[in-house]
Amino acid sequence: MTRALRLAAALAAFVLLDPLGALAQLPEAPIGKWWKRPRIVEALKITPEQQGRLEAIFAKNRRGFIDLKADVEKRQVDLEELMVRKDSDPKKVSSAVDALEQAKLRLRKSHAMMVLEMREILTAEQWTALIDKVEDARQMREERRMGRRGLLRDRGARGAAPGAAEAPDAPEEK
Repeated sequence: MTRALRLAAALAAFVLLDPLGALAQLPEAPIGKWWKRPRIVEALKITPEQQGRLEAIFAKNRRGFIDLKADVEKRQVDLEELMVRKDSDPKKVSSAVDALEQAKLRLRKSHAMMVLEMREILTAEQWTALIDKVEDARQMREERRMGRRGLLRDRGARGAAPGAAEAPDAPEEK
């Protein structure tokens, strides 16, 4: 494999394995129609009028998100198809990576702009509480993920659960 193709393969792997890395730097809103979840509505004291306005913003953006997500998926397929071919032109691979990144950027920007518009519907206190809830949920997911990693690592080759008693040795014959 040529050096350029190896570099393109490494770059493509990074792109495919970290599809939303840059999004993590933006304040996130919960996934889905969070303004309809009873616990969030109660915790943030979201009014029916606010719910209606948030729903209208989401509805206005929904079709665009469908198209943008489809474009990202198509660009991923294009890149994957180039990567599996042994004779792929590195320039075509590079162009495919650029196209995929641009598609992801358009999706992230569209999402960020929708969140910004939704933020204007909430009071400062509601927005802060929402961001705090999102961060708490993210930390819990991370702790669970790290806990699973530790569990798998602690099981070792035998597959025993951590802290589980080891099987006693067979009694020695006399």
